[in-house]
Amino acid sequence: MTIIKGSGEQASPGPLRRIGAELRPLLAVSGAGTALWAGTRILISRGWALLSDHLEGWEKWAALAFCGYAVTYTVVQHPHGARFVIPATIIGWCVAAWWISPPDPRHQATSATVAPDEPDDALTLGTLTEVVRRVAENRQGAHLADLLQQPDFKGWQQPQLKTAITRLGVPVGEFKLILGGRQRVRDGVRLRDLPPPATPDPDPAPPPSAPVEAAPRSAQHPAPGPE
Repeated sequence: MTIIKGSGEQASPGPLRRIGAELRPLLAVSGAGTALWAGTRILISRGWALLSDHLEGWEKWAALAFCGYAVTYTVVQHPHGARFVIPATIIGWCVAAWWISPPDPRHQATSATVAPDEPDDALTLGTLTEVVRRVAENRQGAHLADLLQQPDFKGWQQPQLKTAITRLGVPVGEFKLILGGRQRVRDGVRLRDLPPPATPDPDPAPPPSAPVEAAPRSAQHPAPGPE
């Protein structure tokens, strides 16, 4: 027996289209799309930094390629399970991105007595140089992830710190450091790209001693004569 659909019937949309239709009103809300994009960048940055703790160079790209192949193979082999796993993954990613995204400064209450938090403008070349030399010690530089552990950059995010350093004219690039017996390749700042340390001024010459004034002579009285 063959069932023929009526002319007025339409096939139900797929799960991805239904999720897109549900998320579209949320993204239309003011700032929701911007927050989702900002949170997504933070998640990708943290994931890349975590991957750099264990792999280096081409190994990271090879791991990403393998994960992409594994996901594609799993979706092809189990299409029915993927219909539920993929939408749940997308929703979970969006929720996590919105959760960690920084607040929109336009929606924050401002006060005339409290200056807004502008970490990029607060960073100076002297502060950066001091913190990098403190963290680097005898190594060639310091990674951004290690700089963020310092109290000088409390509350900063790695993309903000990288942008602030670049604005100062200091290059940021990947290089390898050995920390705790492990090699790590991350974005950081090299000591050679910072101003050299200031040389201490030589001891100033002692001021010339003041000339010693001669003691005034006592007035001489003539010896009394015979009366």
